[in-house]
Order: sequence, then C-alpha cells, then structure tokens
Amino acid sequence: MLCVSLTVMAFFLHTETFLPMLWGVSVVGILVLFWSLAYVLRSNRSSVAIWYTLSWGFTFAGLLAEVAFVAGLSSEPSGILNAQVGAVASALLTAIALAERLRREKSRRLAAQTQAVGALRQYRDNYNSLPIGLFALDEFGAFTGYNPAFAEMLGLPQFSSSGTRLTWSTLFGRESLDDLEISLRGTRVSDLEIFRPASEGEGNWYLVRASHKAVGIEGSFQDVTARKLAEHRFKHLADHDPLTDLLNLRGLSGEINKTIDRVEDGAQSSLAFVDLDRFKLVNDLFGHFAGDQVLIQIAQRLRNRFGAPHILGRMGGDEFVIVLNDCSPVAAKVQCEQVLGEIIEHPYHVGDKAFAVTCSIGLTEFQFGMSERDVLAACDRACAEAKSHGGSQVIVYAADDASMVEQLDEIRLISLIRQKLPVERLFTVMQPIVSLTAPYSNLNYEVLLRMRDADGSVILPGRFVAAAERNGLMADIDRWVLNTVLEWLEQHPEHRDRVNFAAINLSGASLNDERFLHDAMAMIRRYPRSAARICFEITESVALYDLKNTRRFVDRVRSFGSMVALDDFGAGYTSFNYLKELPADIVKIDGSFIRVLDTQPANYAITRAILDLSHHIGMSVVAEWVETLEVLEALMGLGIDYGQGFLLARPLSTETLVPARNSGSLVQGEASITLLNDRRPPVFQRPNVLGKSQNIIPRQR
Repeated sequence: MLCVSLTVMAFFLHTETFLPMLWGVSVVGILVLFWSLAYVLRSNRSSVAIWYTLSWGFTFAGLLAEVAFVAGLSSEPSGILNAQVGAVASALLTAIALAERLRREKSRRLAAQTQAVGALRQYRDNYNSLPIGLFALDEFGAFTGYNPAFAEMLGLPQFSSSGTRLTWSTLFGRESLDDLEISLRGTRVSDLEIFRPASEGEGNWYLVRASHKAVGIEGSFQDVTARKLAEHRFKHLADHDPLTDLLNLRGLSGEINKTIDRVEDGAQSSLAFVDLDRFKLVNDLFGHFAGDQVLIQIAQRLRNRFGAPHILGRMGGDEFVIVLNDCSPVAAKVQCEQVLGEIIEHPYHVGDKAFAVTCSIGLTEFQFGMSERDVLAACDRACAEAKSHGGSQVIVYAADDASMVEQLDEIRLISLIRQKLPVERLFTVMQPIVSLTAPYSNLNYEVLLRMRDADGSVILPGRFVAAAERNGLMADIDRWVLNTVLEWLEQHPEHRDRVNFAAINLSGASLNDERFLHDAMAMIRRYPRSAARICFEITESVALYDLKNTRRFVDRVRSFGSMVALDDFGAGYTSFNYLKELPADIVKIDGSFIRVLDTQPANYAITRAILDLSHHIGMSVVAEWVETLEVLEALMGLGIDYGQGFLLARPLSTETLVPARNSGSLVQGEASITLLNDRRPPVFQRPNVLGKSQNIIPRQR
C-alpha cells in the first residue's frame, strides 16, 4: 500500500521532496522485510529456511547500502556490498535453498515410497496368512481374487488372474449367489450362512460376511462347520434323552402336537404308555449302572420294532411313550402286545447277570378335540389300570369305553373348573346337622359344594371332586369355599350369631399346602367373628397321614375360636390309637356304620364304643347318613348328639337357611319331627362370647 501511494505521489511532488520520501519508505520497507525474515527463521530452523533467509538478507543488505549512498549517508559507494553483489549472492543462496528443498522432498518421497511398499508387503503377507478366507467378485459373480485360506478351505488352486475364470455359482450354486445379492440389498454389510455339499460326507457350513464395493462384492469367508455341529448337538440334547437317545418330554410334546394336527385332518393315530413293573428293584439291588444298561437295551428293542412314521420317547425313569402314527386302534393294540412279548420274553444281560423285566402298557386313540395333556392323562390312566390288574398286560382306552368316556368327562370338568373358578361354576348348599337331644336349641349345618355344567345342570361332588384332587385343584377350591362362607356369614350377622357351627370339609391336599394354610389364616384373621362359627372337617385318613402337621393346623384354628371335626371316623385302622392325639371337638362317625346300624349288631357295638370314648375325652358325636326312622331311633337310644342325613333334611339353599332359627325347624319328615320332640338339652353348646374358652361337659352316664 505504501508503494502504491508513493507511485501516485511521484506525479505530483517535486523531485527534492519526493526523493527523501522514496528512500525513507525504502528503508522502512527493508527493515520490515528483515523482521519478517527473522520471524521466518525463528519459526522454522531448517537448513532450507536458513539458506532462504540468507539469500533475501544479502539482497536487502545490498539495497540498503545503495539507499545509504544515494541518500548521502555514505560518501562513496561500497565495492563489496551493493545491489549487484547482493543480487548475485542472493541468487546463489536461493539456488542452494532450492537444491536443499528438492533434496529433502526427494528424501520424503523415498521414505513414503519405502513405507508404502512395506505396508503393501505387510498387507500382502497378512492377506496370504490370514486363517479367514478373503475374496472379491465382479458384478457377474466371477472371482477377481481370493487369498490362500479361501483356496485351502475349498480345495482350490492359488488365485491367478490369467487362470481359468472361476465363478461363485460354480462353487456354491446359482441360488447361493442370488441369496448373497438379496441379503446385500438395502444394507452395506450382510452375513449369510451357506452349505456346500461334499463328495464324501455331509459337507461343510460357511459364514460369509460380504459388502458392496464400487464394482462387485468383497467379503470374508469362515468355515463354521464345527459350530453348526455343536449347535445341532445342543438342539438334539434339548429334545432327546441323553441315556437312551430317545425323545424326551420336550421333544415328545412337539411330536404329539403334530399328531393332533394330523388327527384333526382325518388321520388315525394312537399313543402307548409303557411303564416297567417294579423296575426300582433292579436299581436298588444291582445299582443304577445296571438299571441304565437295561433301559438302553429296552430302548434299542423299541427302535427295532418301531420305525418311521412312529415316534419313540422316554418320559423319564422307567416310562416310555410310543406315538403310533397312521395306525388303526386294532393294529396299534397288536403292535403293543408284540412289544410286551419282546420285553418280557427275552432277558437283559449286563455283565454276567441276566434280568427279567415286565411292563404294563396303556393305549389310547387320539380323539378329535383332545389336547396333548388330555391324551397323555388318558394314556397314563390306562397304564395305571394295567398295573393295578397285576401288570404285564395292555389296557386300551377306546373312544366308546366307559373308562375313556369317564376320563374325557373328567378332562372336561377340570377345564371348566380352571376356566370359571371361582364364581361362575361352583356354588354351595347347606345340609342341616340336627341335635338329637334338643333339636330346637341350636343351628348347625355342613357346607356342601356343587358345580353347574355348561347347560346349567348341577354336577354332584362325586364327579368333580376326585378329578380336582387328581389334577391338583382342591387347594384352590377349598380356598374359594372358605372365603365364600366367611364372606356370606359376615354379610348376614343375625344369622351368624344364631349358628352354633358351620362345618366345612378340607382336603388332604389343602392341609399339606403351605400357601393354602397361609391364606386360610389370613381369611380367619380378616373375619374373626365369622371364623368363630366355622368347624373344619378333616377326614380321619388325612389327619393320620401327617399327624404332626394336622395337629399344628388344629391348634392354630382353635386359637381363633374355630372348631375341628374328625370326618368319616372309623373308616381307618388306627382311629382309637390316635384319637387322643388330636384335640378335636366333634367326631363324625362314618356313614357305612350308621346306614345299617339297626340290622348289624357289630355296627351298633362299634358306634357305641366310638360314642363312649368320644364323650369321655370331651368330644361330641355326629352320625352321618341317617336315612331311616329305625336308624334314627337306634341313634337316639344310644345317646348320639347330632344326626345328619336325608331322613332329617336334604341340602338347602343359602336363601332358605338364612331365616332359620335352629336345625329342628328344618327337619322335613313328619315322623322324624314327632320322634325328635321333647328331647333333653344338648350335650354340647357353642359359647356365645367370642374368645371365651369352650367348656365341653361330658355326658353323665
């Protein structure tokens, strides 16, 4: 900018004025350039920068000497330092700087070239030594290169660009190339597993990881055959028994469901359940190794007998299952009888020992609408029946057999209970328990469970209670009954306060279910006044099965004011021995003694013995199944405290029971009413104050 300004001023200023300004600006400019050279040298101390700075330094020094002479600062021009000498020296120094720059750039290029060659050599070595196969394809699927690992995996010669043109389709088929291209659509990198059959053996599996390039495809290639075999082995172990290599329960489940689908399409199939008889003795006497070897031999015999399309499986232990596909029931029975003969007739050799094994077989035909659980349950039940008849036989549950009909009916009932529990199917009725000494002094009854069918008809307990017990549903049902009765009593406080006791039956499954016991205690605490009116009936056989657990339950419920009754007393074998061990309040004599009490002296004597023993240890007695006047008269003559049966009153609805003030008012027969009139006060009376200890007064004989 100074030079431009000075040029403009040259046209307007006088020479004497302009020349001093010219030399002054020149000096300032030269000094600034000297400072710039110093800055360059300080920031870059390379030899090129030094030579470059010196070249400009001589130029500026010569010019500065010329300015000094012209400006009069020097008397004569310098012969050593002037513009010409500075220019020559600058040119020489600049040439030296350029030569040094060229030398250094050449050295860098050589170093970069050497480094690139080394990297290329290293890349080539890595490419050739990698255990992973690498390949490149053109847009037509032909190989443009692959490494030695790829060649070794596939048994190919080393790649040569001048060799025969090799394509992906040649090695793996056209479909594989199509799959590879499809997998890369819309994505940059894709993984694909491909299978290449071998001329000998099963072939190999490979994992291809490929990506699109500007032209063609590049990717890596790994042999994953070992991994695939391991996966197949793990999957096989998940569905097969490790001892016999037959299908296990998980594998059988899938095959049974496939058979059910075929049956719905019209196919005929059956299921056989094979259970070895008393096989535990082999393990106990000769060890589990011998038992395992016998099981392996049995599995092999079953394989020899049943091939495709039949399915074999081991449920566990000594239980086997055979799915007989596309087989009529008659043919299935014939084959099962042949299997039974083969298993029984030929001994099993383990070392120097020979074992004779028998088995029981249950056979069931697949029916339309049956689930996997249904057909297994029916087959298991048929096998259990075969074992109950002594074993070594085949029991068939056909579609029209009474046992099969009963089993299917049970399955249907259980399905209804599971779907509709608790309120839509189940309901309760009450059967009065009448005091035989003072029928109009108290109100007692037993809560009975009923169930409605889909059409609204009533299903009696004999049909669904046993089925519920076999299927593990009784604890849920007992929980519902207890909660329903407690809530009902709580909603009718006037009726509750008139009740002496309301009996509720508990199953053995509930007494051995910790969750039920916990829930029962919670309900009792929630409704304490209603719980004080409950009498829990425990079947004698259940009570004696686990006396310690039963005693614990009895003590807990009695601490809340509830009562306990021993139901069906006398049906067991050790009743009198254990009666004193249970602090029950009531003994209910089994109805089989009461029904023919008037005609069987032995029953009369047993009933009297139970009555005397119960009264002496402070318990009241209830006689069940009171159905004739003669039995009622005999019971009253013995001094039985309470009676229950159809002669006295049939089960009543809750609406009928609510207004009743005592059990005597619910007796239905005129003859029974006449016989019950004018009786003595009851032996046992429920105290009216909640929490007050119960005083049980034995009858004075």
